[in-house]
Amino acid sequence: MTINRKTVEGYILEWVNQKISNEFEFREHQFETIVDIIINILENGNKNYVVEAPTGAGKSLINIIAAGVLAEYFDLTSYILVSDLFLWEQYDKFIQQHKDMNFASIKGQTGNYTCLLNKEDMRNADCKMAGLSWASLFNKSTIDKYGYNCAYRCEYIKARKKALSAKVCLMTYQLFLFTMNNASWNQDNHGNPIFQKHDIIFCDECHNIPGIVQNQYSPIIKRDDFKKLNELYEYAYGNGINDLFEENSQYELIISYSRDALNIELEKIWKQFIKQDSIKKDDVNAMIQYFNILKYFTEVCESITSSISARKNNKLPISKDDIHLFKLCTWFQNYGCFWSDFNQAISEAGEDYLLKDITVVNVDGDIHVSFKCTKEDFIVFKYLLSNANYKVMLSATVGGKEAYDENMGFKYTDDKESDYHVMPSNFDFSKSPIHFLNKFKMSFREKEASFVHIKKIIYSICETKFANERGIIQTGSYAFAKELYNSAPLNIKQRMLLYNGSREKTTCIKIHEISDNTILVGPSLNEGIDLPGDKCRFIIIMKVPYPSLADRLVKEKIKLFPLWYNSTTSNEIIQGIGRGVRFDGDWCVSYILDACFWKLYLDTQDQYSNEFKNRLNII
Repeated sequence: MTINRKTVEGYILEWVNQKISNEFEFREHQFETIVDIIINILENGNKNYVVEAPTGAGKSLINIIAAGVLAEYFDLTSYILVSDLFLWEQYDKFIQQHKDMNFASIKGQTGNYTCLLNKEDMRNADCKMAGLSWASLFNKSTIDKYGYNCAYRCEYIKARKKALSAKVCLMTYQLFLFTMNNASWNQDNHGNPIFQKHDIIFCDECHNIPGIVQNQYSPIIKRDDFKKLNELYEYAYGNGINDLFEENSQYELIISYSRDALNIELEKIWKQFIKQDSIKKDDVNAMIQYFNILKYFTEVCESITSSISARKNNKLPISKDDIHLFKLCTWFQNYGCFWSDFNQAISEAGEDYLLKDITVVNVDGDIHVSFKCTKEDFIVFKYLLSNANYKVMLSATVGGKEAYDENMGFKYTDDKESDYHVMPSNFDFSKSPIHFLNKFKMSFREKEASFVHIKKIIYSICETKFANERGIIQTGSYAFAKELYNSAPLNIKQRMLLYNGSREKTTCIKIHEISDNTILVGPSLNEGIDLPGDKCRFIIIMKVPYPSLADRLVKEKIKLFPLWYNSTTSNEIIQGIGRGVRFDGDWCVSYILDACFWKLYLDTQDQYSNEFKNRLNII
């Protein structure tokens, strides 16, 4: 099919007029970018299309309109993927307001929806305890037969049904990864995939993809998991469920254990897992052994849920213990899936890429052990890129092309690299300078001496230049934030909103939004925060946010992807400064007070836009 640019432009204008509004106005460069994306898919055929789109470019509408036109006029299907539920809700609100687009949206896994009957999450819904499949709940005769008229009103049933039929579906990355890669979960009774692969995935905030995939495929084990396995074992062993199985079934291997033998086996595995400086081969063997035990428990859970469903369908009473046991089984089904996915990933990537991380999580000394695959480029390709023919990726801060391609695994695709584009910004930054103080370094060796001076500079900025304005101080760590707060003059301390953890951070942001001159102080204030207008008139970057070299994953990634370390740090700075100018006409003064920025800037200049470079004022 030969499609010229003028035809595509006409389709876009017609679709927007019919599906969104006949008064819709494109932002500068937005229309041309949508045309380019569609032309690439239809004519140029580059499978990895990356767009760096600055704040205010309208990334969500670029994705929505491109996906809508490709579905309407060219019968191409798409998933639109977002990095968190906050962004998902922004997209979903637009989709619900424009029903004529006929897009679907499904909010995370079933745990994000609540059963109308028993008020449990949908994994443990009343209909699931009765053993009904989701597909059967789309069917009127099944609904009427089993008395689940609530299915007509169930938000999850409606969302799932539409998601399976719509040409364009909105999901989080996490749901997409779980759905598309878990064969046991995403199969009907005939072994066919329930959620089909689509032609295209549109990836918002694409710079977050390696981290999201890493988190998704990093199983965690803790001692409490063994307690849950023991509960399942006790029920199976004590209720004679083995009579339901053939003698040679895997289940027989579990019940052949005595309680003590099973615990001895689990204890041996746990001791290997928590062993510091262990031999990698021994960790791999213990992990495989644990995975094999989990496989046996899969059959136990199937037996338990079938037994509960049978009693429920025969109108026999379901006790609180039954409900607890059923919930334990659904926990295990998810838990087992993540271990299965990781086992497959590490076996394909190679055992040399296994990384074990041991963490003490609280004052009681509880230990969590996580396993990671350091070859992130491979797992990104395997679990994300391979699930669609075309990938369209947008972010305000993609980073340098070479560094991004290296970490994303494009080398495993047919095209081997990305087709990389940069949208110019249409904002006026004349009132938004970036002042860089090239004097005091916050490096490991110099931070103690430098921090004394930097604190005084910060207090001066807050008191003399922005006494009646709201702002942000990005400290790089909670420890630095606390020290900055404790040393502050009283009049500045009273304005500071200090937090410890994501929950407190959310509360502080809400307080900040309705205050007059508060200052948000802490790490991780560089992304996912929208503070337009008077909500943010100054930003101070106290320390260059290099990933911690104490993190073993960081060390391994530096070896595998040499460009990643500096690239991701520059991205953090660009994202952080982007919190302050959210629309054309908005303004915010930024300060970078760590002299370590200069070397980073020189090493990664290609990541910084001309607008950034023109705003930069070196002191």
